[in-house]
Amino acid sequence: MGFLREAKQYFQPIGKLGQNARLYLLATCFQGLSSGIWGVIFYLYLNLKSIGFGTNFIGNLFTAGAAATGLIALPAGLFCELTGPKKALLIGLVSNFASLAQIILLQPSILLVASFASGLMGTIYSIAGAPFMLENSDRRERAHLFSFNLTLTVILSVVGSYMGGVMPDLFNASLGLPTGTQLGSPVGYRLTLAVSVLLAFSAVIPLFLVKEKKIKRQKAHTLLGLKNVKSPQTIIKFMVPTALIGLGAGFIVPLINLFFKIKFLASTEQVGIISALGSVTLGLGALVAPFLAARLGKVRSVAACEFLSLPFIMLIPLSPNLAYGATAYILRTALMNMSGPIGTMLQMELVSDSERATTSGLMTMADSLPRAAAASAAGLMLAHGNFVTPFLITTITYPLAASLYYVIFRKVEKVDPAHKLHNNR
Repeated sequence: MGFLREAKQYFQPIGKLGQNARLYLLATCFQGLSSGIWGVIFYLYLNLKSIGFGTNFIGNLFTAGAAATGLIALPAGLFCELTGPKKALLIGLVSNFASLAQIILLQPSILLVASFASGLMGTIYSIAGAPFMLENSDRRERAHLFSFNLTLTVILSVVGSYMGGVMPDLFNASLGLPTGTQLGSPVGYRLTLAVSVLLAFSAVIPLFLVKEKKIKRQKAHTLLGLKNVKSPQTIIKFMVPTALIGLGAGFIVPLINLFFKIKFLASTEQVGIISALGSVTLGLGALVAPFLAARLGKVRSVAACEFLSLPFIMLIPLSPNLAYGATAYILRTALMNMSGPIGTMLQMELVSDSERATTSGLMTMADSLPRAAAASAAGLMLAHGNFVTPFLITTITYPLAASLYYVIFRKVEKVDPAHKLHNNR
């Protein structure tokens, strides 16, 4: 009975969300399904024997996209402040044209340029999400909207991950072509990736139906001079641990599918299942996040989850087989990410209305640039059979980030966040 009462309390505010919030959640469904498919198989597609790209180039490819994300993040935040989040979301979907190019045009230079372009445009979409949700929810339902948005992303990503794992071989088998992660035909992979891009484009439909509120936007000269930034010290304090997390994550997250393929000889379907199970635990964590924050507080929740993930990080490369390695990865993923929406919400609450999108951009920049540098180094390590060092580096940066986060913000929640936000205005 207690669980049912808690569940009812959780979903009650979601049922009261306005039309704009619901349309955004529908767009999230399309995006989650698309990203689940793409995330599982794109690098596996490039690593096919018939395509021939190694982990060192694939690491550089991720670096190009992540570097673009880091470079455009602040301008994207300023652009969102200027035009409003709806236009920014729609413009961000243009990144899918670059994704189409990546499927067909397999020249290294073209792939790198397309990855960079996709990173530029896609970042605009991701930056606009948090300000959009802030503008289209009130304080009572906000935590649930952030959490439910992540939960939807995760659930659809689970479905997409599984689809991405099985569709290439299904397409190839139906066409009488070779299957498998080594000798499989690229045709099935291309068709699957095309489905992913089509789903991403479908997000345009609900976003076009959004009726944006009339809110006074910042003027261009104010934004270019960063005069809208009222809380520079608070933003910098968030950026430091964010950069450390990005650095550590860059060594293991971008190439984890290739790690499982190379070290444990995992099939595409197995990689898809692992990714899906990781997303399931992440979704469960996102559902628990509001209750965790209510009991421990936002700051303690973030720090505790990051510390608890550490043992599982080193278990991944030291595991004797795929089952143990995958289990450690799934638990690490859940713990590291379950408090993500709570951390984002705290950032948005501790800055003023006029600097939220700018803050979102700066956080993305702080995460992406170190992540970009780390991915290239990790790709080179994997190419030389070094499976342990990337994870070892991550076990150093994560606890350092968690410790700094707790030390810096441990006193914040002694002050009512609503009062703090009011003062910032």
